[in-house]
This record gives sequence, C-alpha cells and structure tokens, in this order.
Amino acid sequence: MHAELNDWSERLAALGAFEAPAGGWRAVVAARASREARLDRRWPIAIAAVLLAVTAGIAAWLQSAQRTLSEDAGQTVPAAAAAAVAADMRAENERLELILARLPERQAMRGSTAFTVAELEDRLALLDDRLSRVALEPNAPERSEQLWRERVGVLHSLVQVRYADVVGSY
Repeated sequence: MHAELNDWSERLAALGAFEAPAGGWRAVVAARASREARLDRRWPIAIAAVLLAVTAGIAAWLQSAQRTLSEDAGQTVPAAAAAAVAADMRAENERLELILARLPERQAMRGSTAFTVAELEDRLALLDDRLSRVALEPNAPERSEQLWRERVGVLHSLVQVRYADVVGSY
C-alpha cells in the first residue's frame, strides 16, 4: 500500500504549477447562477407552449363543430323527428326535476358549492325566460329545441352538484 502512495506522490509532483483563473470562485458562482436562471425559465416556457397547443386544439375542434352544426342547420329535419326529440328533451327535463325535488335540501353547504348551485339556478332562470319568449314566436322550433337541450344540460349539472353535496355530507 505504501508503494501506491509513493507512486501517487511522484505523479502529483510531476504536475506543473497551477495558477487560479481570473475571478476564481466568484466566476464559478456567477456561471452557476446564470445556468440556474436559464433552467428556471424553461418550465414557464414549456407550460405556456403546452397551454397554447391545447388552446389551439380546442379552438380547431370548436370551429369544426360549429361548421358541422351550421351545415346541419341548413338541412331540414322532418317535423315528426323534431317533435320526438322535443318530447324526449321534455321527458328528460321532467325526470331531472323530479330527482332534484327528491334530494334533501341542505341548510349549510360549502361556499363554492353554494356559488355553483346559485350560478346553475340563475342559468336555468335565464333559459326559462328565453323559452317563454320562444314559445311566443311561432317560426322558431329549432331555437326551442336548442334551448331545451341546453336547459336539460344545465339541469343535469345542477343535479350532479346537489347530489355530490348530499353524498359528501354523510
């Protein structure tokens, strides 16, 4: 073992003199800080790029859906089919209202849940108002069907929120 130590000491003695670089430790610390600053910028840029890609994808999907809807609106739907869809929407609406009426009313709930329930109930009131206006317009059955679909969707969301609140309280 001692022979190895002597071997190392000879090798170290053969090395030339070492001169410290200008700036020394301060230059090393500055280089590390610069590298960390570049790394700190990578995550926000990556997140922004992902959000931009997702937003662009959703926008493209919504535009294609809107084009499909506008193309479908140009086609005439037979009156019997429209009446069947309207009857289905009204039946689903009645079913959801019955479920909502059977859910127990809570005296206290979380603020976020109460806010969501109030927003959904306000949306239902607005849709009911628009439905009553459309009922007075004889030439707007497609608007009526769209409003009934939207009302059923909002009512479905309200039932889900209220049900989750009731289940979460037990």
